[in-house]
Amino acid sequence: MSNSTSALRGHCPAPFYEETQFGANGFVGGRLCAAVGQQGLRCCLPCPMTDFLYPKEFQTWYRVAEGLNVAGLALLLFLLLSFICLPAEKTRQHYLSYCLIVAGMLLSLGFVVPFASRPPQCYDEITPNDMFSNLTCAFSGAFIIAGGLSMAVWIFIRALSMHLQIVWDVLPGKAFFYWAQGLGWGVVAAFFTATITVTGVSFRFGDVCHVNSADSMKDFWGPLLAIAGAATVIQLATFAYCIKVYIKNMWSDDQTETQSSGGLPSYTTSVRTRSARAVYRRVRKVLWLQWRGITIVVFILVDVIFFSVVFVYMNQVEESAATDLEAAMPFLMCLVQHADNVTTCDKLGQDLFVNQSTVLAVLILLSLAGIQCFILLARSSMFTAWYTLIRSKFDSKREFVSLDAKQATTDLRNYELIKIAQSPIKAPESAITSPGADFDPYGRSTPDYFGKEVQREYRSPSLSFSTPRAPSQQAMHVEWDPRATHARGGLGLHPVDDEEEDDFTRHRI
Repeated sequence: MSNSTSALRGHCPAPFYEETQFGANGFVGGRLCAAVGQQGLRCCLPCPMTDFLYPKEFQTWYRVAEGLNVAGLALLLFLLLSFICLPAEKTRQHYLSYCLIVAGMLLSLGFVVPFASRPPQCYDEITPNDMFSNLTCAFSGAFIIAGGLSMAVWIFIRALSMHLQIVWDVLPGKAFFYWAQGLGWGVVAAFFTATITVTGVSFRFGDVCHVNSADSMKDFWGPLLAIAGAATVIQLATFAYCIKVYIKNMWSDDQTETQSSGGLPSYTTSVRTRSARAVYRRVRKVLWLQWRGITIVVFILVDVIFFSVVFVYMNQVEESAATDLEAAMPFLMCLVQHADNVTTCDKLGQDLFVNQSTVLAVLILLSLAGIQCFILLARSSMFTAWYTLIRSKFDSKREFVSLDAKQATTDLRNYELIKIAQSPIKAPESAITSPGADFDPYGRSTPDYFGKEVQREYRSPSLSFSTPRAPSQQAMHVEWDPRATHARGGLGLHPVDDEEEDDFTRHRI
């Protein structure tokens, strides 16, 4: 084994390998090689490169990040099932939340797939694997690209929707929905195809495949940063408008109090004060309803912009390290001097590339994206609804069984209904001809309380007005005595007889 290793090293000092000893398989562009001397000798850093840049606990932190992605994927899956199975009033579901959950699941799958399969990072001693030499790399890289683009696009659409509602008081309708679906997933599909076909993915650090550095700025990182930057500008404009409305409302209150002390405010000032207060109440209501969406936009934008900037910086560092040997010479000489214990050169390697704390921060932030979405989109009513749904499913399987039903006997003739079914039933008599009792199929008799009332003769009351009656002449000519009511007499109030009433009626007509 040592002879084969020394043969592969060729004329390069340990721990480097000579490039001419290896073929052109794997991701050749991922090799970190540099020309040494004038004879065309090229020495390459062993694969994986992270073993020479970061200490051994880096792999432990990488496993922690993958475990967080597994937890985030499970939480997002629970959230998606809640949106599908539970009523809308319990989940407050929205198509923007659906799309954001799908984007977070794609990003988490990019870490979960290699966590389950543990793929080999290197094709040989100096060459990393890429999407053509390893299938797991292809899937994990595709999920990372699709998830990152989807998160940025749908965060932009969510920020735009909130901006329209808060600033312009426009509620996005069906037209906005169709445009958002078409442009959102269309942009993701276009840049995903360009990144996979032109740039590609490979193992750069850790078990997850990331976008290669060649042409990545114009295919992936450039569009991603442009979308995230546009979402940031829209979100800052929304915040500026909210601050302006708040300050204007405070200024209107102060102006009203000042004018009320010296005199009545003018009509224009009153209208402006009422308008400012109305706008403030509307904005405050929308902010109270949309605070979850605003927080999600801020968190995801920070994650997207941060890891985009870090990867772009890493690409530039790798390109400069391969061409500028003077800057990398302290690190390379340390590796040559401490070939048996390369961990002593970690500090120099991190100064040359990207330090461990920054890389771990990127990994942890990306891993927390799914958990952040769950915390901000989940509601306590979901858990109550799930409990009610599960309980109803189990309760529906329980049937009520009477205690008498369990005491079944072989002789079914003891039941009363069967007796009745077997006995002849006499036709019931009418209520009028019944001999003082109602018919009962069980042989019982009850007194006939209503039969006698039917036969009783009806006598109309004397003061009944149910039928027309002739007016009583005696009641019409009753004299009114004012002394009986202590009223003044001599007012000419007297009852009108039939003839005078007819004359009055004829004159009125």
